[in-house]
Amino acid sequence: MIRALSTLAIAVTFLPACGRTNLPCLPETCSGCCDVFDTCRPGTAFDECGASGAACVTCASGATCQRGRCLGSGAGGGSAGGGSSGGGAMAGGGIAGGAAGGSGLSLSARRVAPDVVLVVDRSGSMSQPLMPMDPACRMCMGGTCPPGCLTRGRQLQQSVAGFTATVSDVARLGLVLFPSNASCGGPSATAVPLPLGDDPSDLQMNADAVAVQVRMTTFGGGTPTSLALRFAADLPALSADPAREHFLVLVTDGPPNCNPMNANTCMTPSACRCTIAGGACSGANCVVGCLDRQATLDAVALARGREIQTLVVGVGPDVVAADSLDVFNGLAQAGGYPLSCPAGGLNECGAGNACLGDRTCERKFAADLPTGLARVGTILRRSAACRYALQVAVADASALEVKVNGLVVPPGPDGWQLENASTVRLGGSVCTLLATPGSTAQVTFALTR
Repeated sequence: MIRALSTLAIAVTFLPACGRTNLPCLPETCSGCCDVFDTCRPGTAFDECGASGAACVTCASGATCQRGRCLGSGAGGGSAGGGSSGGGAMAGGGIAGGAAGGSGLSLSARRVAPDVVLVVDRSGSMSQPLMPMDPACRMCMGGTCPPGCLTRGRQLQQSVAGFTATVSDVARLGLVLFPSNASCGGPSATAVPLPLGDDPSDLQMNADAVAVQVRMTTFGGGTPTSLALRFAADLPALSADPAREHFLVLVTDGPPNCNPMNANTCMTPSACRCTIAGGACSGANCVVGCLDRQATLDAVALARGREIQTLVVGVGPDVVAADSLDVFNGLAQAGGYPLSCPAGGLNECGAGNACLGDRTCERKFAADLPTGLARVGTILRRSAACRYALQVAVADASALEVKVNGLVVPPGPDGWQLENASTVRLGGSVCTLLATPGSTAQVTFALTR
């Protein structure tokens, strides 16, 4: 089912999913108070005070929580669930916040889907077996494999079809294929342009078009990755709307080459780092056959400077070879989304991939296509769920109040941030709640002065 990215009038409500396993937090199920995540809390803490299934509140300065009520200096009053949008702290069993007398100017807002351009490698090596030792691939000859052999290209076609089906309701998809010919041609047109609007039918149509184009593509030629990334980063539609997040998703099976302006040539083999099988970087391949590392990194840096983030997904065994690993780690780091391990490495980086001291993974990109695209899908779903365009620009962030399920969300990386004058991004556990499939959380915005 397609879920609309709807315009809000004061609140955004997410449709519930079937199969909920935890009980809702209600007076009938909770003797304490209900927090912003609809979880029953004891209701005895200063910042989680309440009883009989009422919304948890934070007691005012000088007050204490006793038997589910804020008592003492500044405790205030108000019934659970009461109070309108506005600024201030929670007090006296009421929902936080009202500006004087509970007043506040409610703002309507809309969720904004991210713009995402898939930059997909269709080079000749994509016709090779995904697992060269697979018995079903023994009859591969000259880039042609029997139907039973899973090639890199076949895995690409299958995986992209599954990926587009899962993000068709949350992302505005476009597609760039490279090379543009059977040699080293850089792209000069999009295979699928970004949609013009946010209508669910437009998003679905583009997702379907991306899957069809990848399914119909043929494979051949070199790997002009830097030319493809620069072309995609230059697309006016990709960075036209400042309310959206903007992504390039690079899907490739090997190191970049095909740059006719590459400063490294076969005249200096150690600098060339030939990418052609057998080291055949001579004659016509003296320049274009050499590793195109710096120009590819520069293309990602150019995109990042335009607030376009790059996600890197590898296909097949060549992406973890020494030259490829160095390049792709650099691309993932420069693109703004290296693989990370915030919990300290509890199987977060994948098999054989260590968690480093800075909480990033040793291999900073996804080297498995299905896993990599699933990660991209999670990132896009969080972007769509946690980013809002306000109806009016906000000149002073301190005048903005954001609530989730009627409770004030504090500003900051784990709460909310004003990305620009009319765009709010929610983060941390609040974003996790909003991005959970079937979430019924309500988000409201108000100006308190």
